[in-house]
Amino acid sequence: MTRWIWLPITVLVLAGCSTSAPKVPMPDSAPAAGTEVAVSSQDGGGAERSVVRLSAIAPSCSTQIDGTGFVYARERVVTAAHVVAGAVPVSLVVTTADGEEYEGRVVAFDPDVDVAVLYVPKLPAPALRITSAPEPLLSLPWLSLGEADMVGFPKGAKRLERRPVEIERQFKAEGPNIYREGQVTREVLGFSAEADAGLSGAPLILEEGTVAGMVFASGKEDPGQGFALAGEEVLRVADRAAEATKHVSTQKCDEDG
Repeated sequence: MTRWIWLPITVLVLAGCSTSAPKVPMPDSAPAAGTEVAVSSQDGGGAERSVVRLSAIAPSCSTQIDGTGFVYARERVVTAAHVVAGAVPVSLVVTTADGEEYEGRVVAFDPDVDVAVLYVPKLPAPALRITSAPEPLLSLPWLSLGEADMVGFPKGAKRLERRPVEIERQFKAEGPNIYREGQVTREVLGFSAEADAGLSGAPLILEEGTVAGMVFASGKEDPGQGFALAGEEVLRVADRAAEATKHVSTQKCDEDG
């Protein structure tokens, strides 16, 4: 899990944020990229069926990497790029909540946005629809954007966990990419919950079953503060890979991830 320092100014040290910015409108109908179904989060076997555990070997860091991902299109799983960075292709294992294992193949890898997509042949899980965070009724700084569930596999956990969170705000964040090799700006959601190791790539699932964002960082100064890439940021990469099958390089591992 990448740890970021968040400061109440436009540019920050290891990452960045600014005041709230207008959200990019999401299309009502996109192809396979996360718009196939909205699985009800109130259904006991609903959204959980679409969230998976990821594990792989990263020899350049001499470690096994673990994280979370979720199905957003048929046989396609999206996760944070730093989760699979440097992974040996044949070592990527995708495990469902009921313990079924599948081989995954990275078909999109963007270290700037921090998004990767895996092609997982024969994975039967339904797709979750990626959307924008809800708009507050009034544009007041102390009003949250609403409630969601962070669903994923914390490091060492044997079962999928669901944690309620409050999406507090959406803003532009400026900071380094996963290799700390240049500055990037992204739309980010700040939420009130600890996003510990293993939860990178976990979806923030709204009550209707759609995904408002994907967890990618936690607060360095405040461990009870988590950060997720807004849905429109995730789709910048995921949309292009909804039908991809060709393996791409995962470059080097994220030694601090």
